[in-house]
Amino acid sequence: MKFSIGNKSSNETSLDITIPSEEIENKVASKISSTQKTVKIKGFRKGKAPLNVVTKFYGPEIRQDVIYDSAISFFYDKVKQKGLKPVGRPNLIPQRIEEGKDVKFKATFATYPEVRVNNLRRLSYKKIICSIDNDDLDNTILNLQKRLSEWDLSEDSSVEGDRVKVNFIGTIDGEEFEGSKAEDAVIEIGSKSMIEGFEEGLLGLKSSEKKTLNLSFPEDYFKKDLASKKVEFSVEIKEVLKPKLPELNSEFFNKAGVVAENEEEFRKQIRKKLEEDLENLLRNKIKQNLFDALIENNSFQIPKVMIEAELESLKQNTAKRLGLELKDFEEGNFPMDSLEEEAEKRVRIGVILNQLIEDKSLKPDPDRVKGLIEQRASMYKEPQQVINWFYSNEEQLQNIEAISLEEQVVDIMLEESSPVEEQMTYEECITGN
Repeated sequence: MKFSIGNKSSNETSLDITIPSEEIENKVASKISSTQKTVKIKGFRKGKAPLNVVTKFYGPEIRQDVIYDSAISFFYDKVKQKGLKPVGRPNLIPQRIEEGKDVKFKATFATYPEVRVNNLRRLSYKKIICSIDNDDLDNTILNLQKRLSEWDLSEDSSVEGDRVKVNFIGTIDGEEFEGSKAEDAVIEIGSKSMIEGFEEGLLGLKSSEKKTLNLSFPEDYFKKDLASKKVEFSVEIKEVLKPKLPELNSEFFNKAGVVAENEEEFRKQIRKKLEEDLENLLRNKIKQNLFDALIENNSFQIPKVMIEAELESLKQNTAKRLGLELKDFEEGNFPMDSLEEEAEKRVRIGVILNQLIEDKSLKPDPDRVKGLIEQRASMYKEPQQVINWFYSNEEQLQNIEAISLEEQVVDIMLEESSPVEEQMTYEECITGN
């Protein structure tokens, strides 16, 4: 067999493969002989058809299988010997496959990106500083009260925090559109569940009042055919509902899922939970800022096939999360551009992290892996059974080890890179604004 590598650029490599005719013929003859022993051909008993008859019926198909199997096997053996890292399957283009002649192929394939990660000590990232004050705690408790409150009909005008039951019809250039109307829709003013201007337009209205809202869909609206378009909503107020906040007592504490004997203990428990959540939120934000800085400071080309594979995974996961079939998801009006950007970003950071793991000679930390498993197991009734399951399931254990390695890399980046601190309020932290 002969093997030669062609030009390599942009992570795309080509090579020429030559397989001697004698090697192909020997494999074909062997496979036809094996087939003769098991095949049943009309007019002959099973395994009794003459070799020339078996060759006539099955020879062309067997030859094709042998040729492509040999080319694929040879390809992977040689790229491994050469230290190449192919991504996806190669594109095998036959140059010559006539019987009695050496078989020739040209294979083109993508290779895993070669990256030299810049010195982490030159890397800077945004470190968000945030804390919880008494106002944040009060607002959280107030939101809990609103969530568990009773709603009473009111003849008064609507204000921020009220709920209104409405009928509405939306039109663009006088024409209705899909999802343009609703009856008895309950909207909480200030929840930001509607497009900008809709909830604000419901302020100061009473039951039975009507109003026309002239608005515009946002530029990044998830339905692209509506993005940036001007829309007119005709709204009728059916009911105004005002919250009746529950008192801060044991009944409310229980409904909120907090074990507390009095208001002081309740506030302590809520603050503790907020601080735990904020700590996790800040770490995730800092990690994402680190990743963004890594991408910005390490430029390299990525094979298209890697991005396409990640995009397909993202689409499947997103469709599953929305309870849709992949076909319905792809045919819907969803922001595919944002998914494509996310897919490329994930691939880039994955390549960089893998290179850092290799550069730092990192291995999964058994103690960290154990901690991650125990943390997940603690959410189940029988934690030890879950722990045993993780350690007995190779695929799941590898997933946890991968998470552990990512955490180890992040710790190294935090230690070696330089933070640029930015103060944010609690509200800005949790809303991302």
